Amino acid sequence: RELSGDGGQRKTTIPAVDFLSCYAIAVNEVNASGGRIVTSPTNGAAGVIPAVLKYIVEFVSDDPEKSVVTFLLTAAAVGMLFKRGSTISAAEGGCQAEVGVACSMASAGFAACMGADPETVLQAAEIGIEHNLGLTCDPIDGLVQVPCIERNSLGAVKAVTAAQLSMASQNVYSVTLDEAIEAMRLTAADMSVKYKETSLSGLARTVKIPLTVPAC
Repeated sequence: RELSGDGGQRKTTIPAVDFLSCYAIAVNEVNASGGRIVTSPTNGAAGVIPAVLKYIVEFVSDDPEKSVVTFLLTAAAVGMLFKRGSTISAAEGGCQAEVGVACSMASAGFAACMGADPETVLQAAEIGIEHNLGLTCDPIDGLVQVPCIERNSLGAVKAVTAAQLSMASQNVYSVTLDEAIEAMRLTAADMSVKYKETSLSGLARTVKIPLTVPAC
């Protein structure tokens, strides 16, 4: 409602960013409250892909039904490559394996819906994961809330940015998706278990949030 209104309170409104963030946060708030969502590719990263898809359907596409099919099939194909070549589990690879992979999947889907050729779509996926390499999973109190909910928002925005960069690159690039997936696998192997969903370090150690409601 706030985004749709014309209250004129904010001078920094960027509609694409605002709507992408709103959609992603909504999904992850449902997840955090025990609601039903669709893993994409996981529950903790489930806001990125639907946020980008919703944005396409609402603001970009002239044929929403076709866009949904194109987006989901493309994103699923990219997700399969990560599943086979590395991991989509934060317990194995940190958050690069969840929000990072979701960002890559969504970026590829967005580029495909924009009519990009397969090489550009793969480059969009590569950019999406390259700039999430090393991302840790350190949820405060072990709950998929902080930093997870906001991180999905950033993942959605980054996915669209990655797709835009790939489409502007004229197929000139330095890193392939296969190379980025292998880099993610190696990074995951080197990453301490403290940053793999165990809440033993990072934000989980430095931040204390008082509970206002009973924990589940």
